[in-house]
Amino acid sequence: MPVIAAVVGAFMTGLTYYFIYGNGMAQLDHFLGDRRNAKLRAKSEAAFRAAPLRAIRDPADAAGVLMMLVALARGTPTPEQEAAIEAEMRTITAPDDDHGTRMAYIRHAASQAADANTAVDHLAPLLRDKLTASERDDLERMLEAVAVIHGGPIEAQERFIARTVRVLAEQH
Repeated sequence: MPVIAAVVGAFMTGLTYYFIYGNGMAQLDHFLGDRRNAKLRAKSEAAFRAAPLRAIRDPADAAGVLMMLVALARGTPTPEQEAAIEAEMRTITAPDDDHGTRMAYIRHAASQAADANTAVDHLAPLLRDKLTASERDDLERMLEAVAVIHGGPIEAQERFIARTVRVLAEQH
């Protein structure tokens, strides 16, 4: 029994010296700080990643991001899908517009979205305010035009399009 007490006493003495004179407090603060701040850091990162979506003020850009998200639902967008998105963008933007820059912004904003549903939630208020009912129908047609490339829409694309149409039809 005295041997156990001596071992426990030596361990506790070493632990005390580690916390007082060693790096123990810094390690403990680092560990506890990471656990406390993980939730705040995740929230901050999500807000940072959503910034390109929140910055969109033009409904044409919002439509482009949604079309890119339809393409991303199948995987990495192919040149055919990007060509279809750019062709659809040319129908709703000015002819003298810089479509290369617009497509680069659309790619970036779509890639920064945490997921497609979050992107729809960010873009829905803008599209509800700026688009008429017939323009929302045109947007649905554009989304479906991108989805049919490469053998028709897959289930993920169909769900995304259906959710987008449903969210845009809601009155707030």
